[in-house]
Amino acid sequence: MNLKVKNMLYCSMFVCIISLLAQIKIDLPSLVPITLQTLGIYLASCILKPKLAFCVSLVYVLAGAIGLPVFSGFGGGLSSLLGPTGGYIFSFPIMAFVISLIANKRSSNILKVIAMLIGTGICYLIGTIWFIFLTKNTLFPSLMMCVIPFIPGDIIKIIIATLLSNKIKL
Repeated sequence: MNLKVKNMLYCSMFVCIISLLAQIKIDLPSLVPITLQTLGIYLASCILKPKLAFCVSLVYVLAGAIGLPVFSGFGGGLSSLLGPTGGYIFSFPIMAFVISLIANKRSSNILKVIAMLIGTGICYLIGTIWFIFLTKNTLFPSLMMCVIPFIPGDIIKIIIATLLSNKIKL
């Protein structure tokens, strides 16, 4: 199969996976729901090369930006990106690129976990800064609403992504 066609198929497949995983959500009182879309970002990043992982997450963000219902709760459009969760969504391409860059150096589970932890930190940083800017909250309450409740779930997602990425060979 032509490499360009193969890469387009992988890209569309992972955009679909991320979109489907985004629909699995638990609403929290903090305006930021727990979703599985980051699990999709982790998987794409651990399996694909950096350029393609970046493209997958960028296409996901752009698909939502033009109004396709790919974000959690079948959300889409600029209102989703400009809302409290927009910073987290905007961080996905950077997050995916960094994770893939680190995780694909060697096929090591430790390296994958470290890469995903760094990527999660990037997501937390960009998303929380956006949340603070938008809601005018201070740092500590924002961390209590947007980071602390998500750490256990993200650790579980990182473990799942590590195990699945070892089983999926593209």
